[in-house]
Amino acid sequence: MSAGRCLCGSIEWRIDGSPAGAYHCHCSICRKVHGAAFGTYYYMHAQDFRWASEPGGIRNYESSRGLIRSFCGTCGSVVPNFEGDGAHVYVPAGCHDDGPRVDSHIFVGSRAPWHEITDALPRHEAFPPGQEQPICATRELPENPPGILRGSCLCGAVVFEVSEPFRVIHNCFCTRCRQARAAAFTTNGFTSHSGVRFLKGVERLSSYKLPGARFFTQVFCDTCGSGLPRLDPERNLAVIPLGALDDDPGCRASDNIFVRYRAGWYDLTDTLPTYEEGPPA
Repeated sequence: MSAGRCLCGSIEWRIDGSPAGAYHCHCSICRKVHGAAFGTYYYMHAQDFRWASEPGGIRNYESSRGLIRSFCGTCGSVVPNFEGDGAHVYVPAGCHDDGPRVDSHIFVGSRAPWHEITDALPRHEAFPPGQEQPICATRELPENPPGILRGSCLCGAVVFEVSEPFRVIHNCFCTRCRQARAAAFTTNGFTSHSGVRFLKGVERLSSYKLPGARFFTQVFCDTCGSGLPRLDPERNLAVIPLGALDDDPGCRASDNIFVRYRAGWYDLTDTLPTYEEGPPA
């Protein structure tokens, strides 16, 4: 048995047995929804899944025909959603400290240009063999203006731009980031507060500050749940989830931080500098 929960703890669930599939999905939709390099899912038989709390406060967004993405309306965490016929449920593994091992990477043809796959798991360009389905068309953008990175949420309600080079980019494995984005880790870039400008949809931004946290706040679209930049004027800081970017930043994470809190189901195989807690001052 493995337990999962959203960041605020209002939605909890349990899974039993082995999943029908367990994979890292690199499609652009998962990147947007999770605000991360990829989403990791357990594809469970419905009888092997149960809610451990009353599943209230869940919001749904149809990301593609027949595929619903669910998230907590309070904290923005991606939460489980049932397949159309109710026979299976997609469970985000990032909300689990321990759980089944992953068996493959899918949609590596859509992999983020700023993320490198370094493990030895099988890789599939799109769906695994035998599970072919219609593939959603990707959104084509004109060439980005020099010095500008564009970003948006999945539903397109929120659009922003980054006008400064990133000071640093971290892969963060802390429990808060994993639960917030329901992913193995979150890749965040940092600029000054004025380095990010919202062009559309500020009124659609929701935020959740974790009680007891000094700074940690999750920002997400209230329609589709996508992770979005957090502006902190007091510290002259902007925190940008790279999964929200529409353009290639041309750079990658410089390190892995808070790996002490890495999920037990995820193996760290890259060669980046690694820190048990935060990076050196």
